[in-house]
Amino acid sequence: MESCHLCKRPRAPSSTLCKYHLMARRNIDAGYKRWADAYGSMGWKEYLEKVIASPETGSWAKEVAELLAKEAGRADA
Repeated sequence: MESCHLCKRPRAPSSTLCKYHLMARRNIDAGYKRWADAYGSMGWKEYLEKVIASPETGSWAKEVAELLAKEAGRADA
């Protein structure tokens, strides 16, 4: 069994992440619309930066947000 892209735990079915990082990914995805609505308008990268910078963000979510921000940066290049 292959391991999570962010840690050594086994991957969740049909994912590159373990169940903990996958749950964090789903929460990040779900929170984007709420944050964008609350701020009036917000791009995906700006949202990820705010998630990463927030002291309330847990370690799994922060790790996922950092990975997604890196991927978003490569997509822009």
